[in-house]
Amino acid sequence: MNLLSVLRYKVKCTCKNYFRQVTLRKLKEEILQYYLKFPPRDNTIASAVSYLHKHHICTFPAPFFDKYVENQIAVFKDNSNGLLYVLQEGKKLYFKRSYNIITVRKCFCGLITEQDEHSPHRYTNKQFNIGKGDVLFDIGSAEGNIALSHIEDLKAVVLFERDKEWLEALEATFAPWRDKVTIVGKFVSNTNDESHISIDSFLKTYQYKPTFIKIDVEGAENLVLDGMKNLMASTIIKIALCTYHQPDDYERFYDEFLHRGFELTSSEGVMLYLNDIAHMRPPYFRKGLLRIITSSNG
Repeated sequence: MNLLSVLRYKVKCTCKNYFRQVTLRKLKEEILQYYLKFPPRDNTIASAVSYLHKHHICTFPAPFFDKYVENQIAVFKDNSNGLLYVLQEGKKLYFKRSYNIITVRKCFCGLITEQDEHSPHRYTNKQFNIGKGDVLFDIGSAEGNIALSHIEDLKAVVLFERDKEWLEALEATFAPWRDKVTIVGKFVSNTNDESHISIDSFLKTYQYKPTFIKIDVEGAENLVLDGMKNLMASTIIKIALCTYHQPDDYERFYDEFLHRGFELTSSEGVMLYLNDIAHMRPPYFRKGLLRIITSSNG
């Protein structure tokens, strides 16, 4: 990249960031004005609004967010493959080849923030955890950080990820555990073709049934669930289901699984999905996650 291209790129990024910050400030004011007019009755939302009064707007408006500082994260380069990585619990977690050090720091800081014990995005807790001998299906795995945290205890893990750059990073991260890790480069859905696969279809040839499933697929969670109906009807499994990508996901999924008699708990707190500002509307805040335990007669 020549000097002119570098300058153009930096100007473009600076402008984009400026307008992003303007948009976020306007959104914060809109939220505060709304709750000034309609004071929240829910204590969780009241706490989030109180945090916003004193802080910049962020995805997780709660005190735990302040613990994490991205510029303190050490980033290394693997000269054997050219990829950047961080050490997660002493294990190498690799990132996309296109990421620079600043991007890796920002990304990993986001990962550890969202898995804080008080985070609305945390997949597990003491009562709902990934245990020794479990078979993990990580649907929408991206970096694969959750699987990496538990890799020694897992019997097997399947990582479903379509992004080719993440596939390269996942191959590097899980190279030491090739005997128990399967990487599937397809979207998980309710159909089967060159780009998509359903869980029910995948299980026709895979040797293990999952005992824990994480689903985080940018709003396509309903398609994933529709493609694993047979599994949910026949097996007791834990499902960590993201419910913040669409405004009404939490209520819709909660009602659906409650009706089926499944055991349900919610993650702590609420969040602001700042990747969907265009569709934000009152009450603005969203519940991040449902923790589901299916029944064998679901």
